[in-house]
Amino acid sequence: MPEWKIGLDLKQLGAVDIGLPGWMRGAAIGGALGASVRFNTPADIVKRYGPHGPMQFIDVFGKPGAITSDTQLMLLALDGIVRAHVRATWYERTDPVNEVALGMRRWLVMEQDGWFPRANELFERRWADRTTVEAIRHYMRTGTFGTIDKPLNDSQGSSALLRAGGAALWSTDLHEVFEIGARIAAMTHGHPNAYLAAGAYAVMIQYCLRTRNLIRAIDAARDELTRWKGHEPVHEALTRVVDAQFDPAKKFDPATMESFGDSTTAIGALAIAARAAISEHRFEYVVGRAITIAGDSAATGALAGSLYGIAGGGNYLPEELVAEVELSERMGTLAYQIRREFSDEPLYSEEFFSWFPFSQRRWSGHLG
Repeated sequence: MPEWKIGLDLKQLGAVDIGLPGWMRGAAIGGALGASVRFNTPADIVKRYGPHGPMQFIDVFGKPGAITSDTQLMLLALDGIVRAHVRATWYERTDPVNEVALGMRRWLVMEQDGWFPRANELFERRWADRTTVEAIRHYMRTGTFGTIDKPLNDSQGSSALLRAGGAALWSTDLHEVFEIGARIAAMTHGHPNAYLAAGAYAVMIQYCLRTRNLIRAIDAARDELTRWKGHEPVHEALTRVVDAQFDPAKKFDPATMESFGDSTTAIGALAIAARAAISEHRFEYVVGRAITIAGDSAATGALAGSLYGIAGGGNYLPEELVAEVELSERMGTLAYQIRREFSDEPLYSEEFFSWFPFSQRRWSGHLG
């Protein structure tokens, strides 16, 4: 390996064996639970399911435990990050955002290229975000996505967040993680509130891989935010989240959770999810607080579940939900493959390279 090898040395991180699958499965479970109450009012949710919302899967997309479109794109983004890292080990200058872009295109055209995308469940239509779909179509017509400097739109929707977390794998440098996460979000969502919230989320994921301390991860994200122009709205939202943790009169009713922001926006969804994730040690209560709201409960549930899972909660996810959530076994295998690829003992078999065939197009910087 060259000395400039990028990525985390996951072999050295004690939280990884539970954190990686916990991250994916937590997001998948939280998104599925949130999807089941997405169009309900908080009063209706509490009346039907109790104060913590649904604790079992409900048939939303044709079967219980089906993942959402945000989770599909998150998983394909992770697949793309692995492909980019495989390419980088062959001494090619590599921009991981290019492979994430191809993964997003793959999702829209249902191209089952490689091992992970062979899962049909990744391509079923599950409330796909219109902004994301239009951005991918633009890419297919022009070969370009939006960038931070040249945005496609002014959208600040929440769907840009989950897939940006894949940036956490690319580097141990939090500056770089933030930038890549922000760039992944800016491909589809051009408002600074969206891509800066996504950069903050990526930093939180990366920090939790190493420390499992979510409050310190939020602090690290706030610190990185101050380096970016226009960071104040995201920084203020996360500061309110941390301050609320030390409020003696803690409240987690729907009105209080909704006070952290509009769940349909990236800032609001991240703040609600982060508040829920640091509120409790039990997964059902964390996700319940994130989804017993009006708005995009599928997004807040997925984000809260991912933060809970990455912060060492993989061993504490409800066993029955882990067993029932769509692609659970496949996510476990992907987590193992990621851990091996980003270690000093990567897999070199022909079979492994056939699982993650990276693009033959050399780096061009057109997404940067």
